[in-house]
Amino acid sequence: MRRLVAPLGRHVAFYIIMILSIVPTLAQISLQGVVLDAVSVRPIVGASIKCMEHPEGTSTNNQGTFYIKLDSSVVEIEISALGYQNQKVRLAGADRPLIVYLEKQEQFIETVDIVKKGRYKNRNPATELIDLVIQHKSQNRLTRKDSLYFQQYDKIKFGMVDPKPGFKNRLGDMSFFFKDVDTTSLRGHELLTLFLQEDVSDNYVRQRPTQQKKIIRSQSKTEFDSRYVNNPNISSYLNYLFQPVDIYDESIFFLNKLFLSPIADNAKMYYKYFVTDTLRTEKELFVRLRFAPRNSNDLLFHGQLVVSLDGRYAVKNVELNIDKKTNISWVNEFKISLSYFKNSEGVMLQDTSNVFVLFGRGKVDALFGQRSSVQHKYDTHSAIGDSIFSGAPIEMRLTKDQKIGDMRPVPLNPNEQRTYANIDSLNDLRSFKSLLAVGYLLAQGYFPVGKIELGPLEYLYHMNEMEGQRLRLGGRTTSGLSEKMYLEGYLAYGFRDERFKYYLRTAVALNGKSIATFPAHYLEASSQYDIFEPGKAIGYLKGDSFFRSFVSNKPTKWLETNAYKLGHVYEFGNHFSVETSFTHQRRHAIGDLRFSLTADSTQSLSQINTNDMQVVLRWAPFEKFYYRNLQRRTIVESYPVFNLQYNRGIKGFLGAGYDYDALRFSISKRFFMNQVGFGDVTMSAGKIWGVLPYPLLEMPNINEVKDRHTISYDMTNSMEFVADQFLKVAYDHELNGYILNKIPLIKRLRFREIFGVRMFYGKLSEDNNPYTSDKVVYFDKHQKGYTMTHVLQKQPYWEGYVGLDNILSILRVQYYYRFNYREHPNISNERFKLSLNFDF
Repeated sequence: MRRLVAPLGRHVAFYIIMILSIVPTLAQISLQGVVLDAVSVRPIVGASIKCMEHPEGTSTNNQGTFYIKLDSSVVEIEISALGYQNQKVRLAGADRPLIVYLEKQEQFIETVDIVKKGRYKNRNPATELIDLVIQHKSQNRLTRKDSLYFQQYDKIKFGMVDPKPGFKNRLGDMSFFFKDVDTTSLRGHELLTLFLQEDVSDNYVRQRPTQQKKIIRSQSKTEFDSRYVNNPNISSYLNYLFQPVDIYDESIFFLNKLFLSPIADNAKMYYKYFVTDTLRTEKELFVRLRFAPRNSNDLLFHGQLVVSLDGRYAVKNVELNIDKKTNISWVNEFKISLSYFKNSEGVMLQDTSNVFVLFGRGKVDALFGQRSSVQHKYDTHSAIGDSIFSGAPIEMRLTKDQKIGDMRPVPLNPNEQRTYANIDSLNDLRSFKSLLAVGYLLAQGYFPVGKIELGPLEYLYHMNEMEGQRLRLGGRTTSGLSEKMYLEGYLAYGFRDERFKYYLRTAVALNGKSIATFPAHYLEASSQYDIFEPGKAIGYLKGDSFFRSFVSNKPTKWLETNAYKLGHVYEFGNHFSVETSFTHQRRHAIGDLRFSLTADSTQSLSQINTNDMQVVLRWAPFEKFYYRNLQRRTIVESYPVFNLQYNRGIKGFLGAGYDYDALRFSISKRFFMNQVGFGDVTMSAGKIWGVLPYPLLEMPNINEVKDRHTISYDMTNSMEFVADQFLKVAYDHELNGYILNKIPLIKRLRFREIFGVRMFYGKLSEDNNPYTSDKVVYFDKHQKGYTMTHVLQKQPYWEGYVGLDNILSILRVQYYYRFNYREHPNISNERFKLSLNFDF
């Protein structure tokens, strides 16, 4: 029996109050409502609301409510939910709250699989059905559509779980913030939202050629004081962690890990499947499957699937959970819920998704994160013009008169509505600003002073053989001073050589936008006077931190350097960029470094002066960034990054003494390999033309901070190898416990295997080889008399490591081994390294 109105009991009153509190817009018919079970009066989650005359549609959220804007001509909608009778409702007028009660559908169980503690059979009705689901994936997934448009609403939340009672009454004027907690979203817990972001976007997909475009039309988010908290970085990181999820993908990405989908092509190798029941309605037949990992320690899910039996074998609903034994640190609970609806062509389109995670340690839940998405207003027929895909793949095109509240398909709950105001009030408190300043100093090493910040703290003091004790005061501007101009620099003093050193860099935007915002366009200039180990590049951070004071085999050979650089950076929306620069450097050997001439060993080269013109072409498709102040860092994903660099030396001008040409190419890519973890591959090759002293040639980088294009070597000495044509290869792999997870007892420790290898191969032409040429300088010698620099023989240099990660969730131990050229003096052929490494 259909009922649209029923006596309002205490279970229903809450929903009426919530519905009436939403302010509707007047431009269209705004339909709000709640869908309830007719018997239990409980909300029905994931119920579909579909217009009969137009393609608009939505679904109910986890509270059973929905909100949709309809064309004024719509007079009838249909509400449906799995296991319930469909109901058609005629609309009496605009903006009228609606309460719909659905009756249970007459259904019977076709198959019931009672799970016993026995041997699992690899061939059973459930696996036969999964075979059909896998065979029909290409037919059901959205990427089959040549043109696709949909509107998407995203809500991302991050906050604390069960704030300590003392926060509510012992933090003075900040206590009010910790009293406004959500007690309804997670049973038995209090949630305090610290970050909330909402986006409404237009999304376009085209297959030939493959292109994607996301245009954010409206956005609202909480923001803390930008001097202490990098708000864009929070947004970027949470969007990276909680990426959109589609069950039809082979793997689901979360926390820098890939979890194999239960309907992946090879899923049956890793999952067990069981038929729970089969539901028959008037028009459709569905089967509910339960699945579980064969090994609960692997990166796999357990949960259930609801699959249609209409010949398409499409997924209607899915619930994904991770086992508590899964080899993930700092995560106590992880749940994904996805819902799909059938369009007029019979294709299942995703309408809602919800990702929820609890971060903590053991039984203590500390933080939570959640991403809720609604996709609606699908259009699978209209052609998409080329102009839509111009510019960056993700663009912000906010319209001032379009507020996020007018575009939400699902309203905020009362706690969420107050979050924005609570954060604003908290930012106004002086006590809170002081707390942020201390936290920023400890976490980032910088101390804000007005519109600049001093640091980093670890570079304040350093000690080396040349300068003795070194003090350095550095700083940089913040966006509070200007987003279109950036300044950074330092002043340092060495007490042994009694000399001041300095560095100053500025960047000025040429496109009227922030120099850090993609796509950027800016002009930069820098000047530096300091001492460097040979082979080190100029820059703000050059390796003279406090911790580098205690390295063994301290360098005694230095280059006193004056450097001046002028550069221009232009980034295009397709993540292709062009960087050009001119650098003039004057290097003078100090310490015990000598450049003895091969033409006359009694004479030394006093200076190495160069003019360098550089052009770098870079392509990084779909690149995303972390931001810190007016700087950014690439988020490592599966997309490759290509670099092509050309350098030209100009002799004569400003006293430079060398003509040369150099070409370098590099590529890096991360390969996600499902259950066997992921591997990072970096390759670099190049050639240098010209007769040059060896410090201007290619040398392996020693213990550098690794980015996606820098290959660091741990077992070579500074200046040990040199080449003018070279090939570098690096491979790093993290197995995520794939082997150790299968060993009894050891798997409880949740260790993870890591390994890697480095190769350097190069040749030195006769003109640049001091043993065959009288036009260059000799390789320098150590105080003990042996030659420090070597030319590679026929075989390349190799080193590698193996190790264990996730020891006590915070430690990593590695064993490094040098495979060849072990006869060189003053080297280490093997060593252990213990380091901190926080990873999920």
